[in-house]
Amino acid sequence: MENSLNISILIPVLPMLAALSIFVLLASFNRTINRLTKPVSAIIALSLFSSGLISSFYYFKKIEGELFLSNFLKLFEGTNLVMHLNLVSEKLISFYALIMIIIIGVLFYKLPRKKGYVLLMVGLGLISSSVMLSILLMDF
Repeated sequence: MENSLNISILIPVLPMLAALSIFVLLASFNRTINRLTKPVSAIIALSLFSSGLISSFYYFKKIEGELFLSNFLKLFEGTNLVMHLNLVSEKLISFYALIMIIIIGVLFYKLPRKKGYVLLMVGLGLISSSVMLSILLMDF
């Protein structure tokens, strides 16, 4: 059970890594990445789907526990930051990931894919990651 709790760190990290890597590519290759709106939307949606899938797996297997962030990041070594995995937070994250995937799909079809579209997707990925992390840091 402890090994499966260690994988839960990926829930907020996957959308953050996807968004940050796309942002780095956008800063490096601005014109090219601005033209690649379909892959960018797919990468952000896939990272959110993966986070929601991990959270749903924990919910259906009824895996609960606490994960100390100081075990993973030396930056939090002196703090008591704990990710609380319980059924409520897992359900909230799964629902939030589903809502964000629907929002990304609607934005893909409704918005003109001009210059700021990729930056919007990066922002949605970072916001989603921070919301998921804040849900996990709260104890319900």
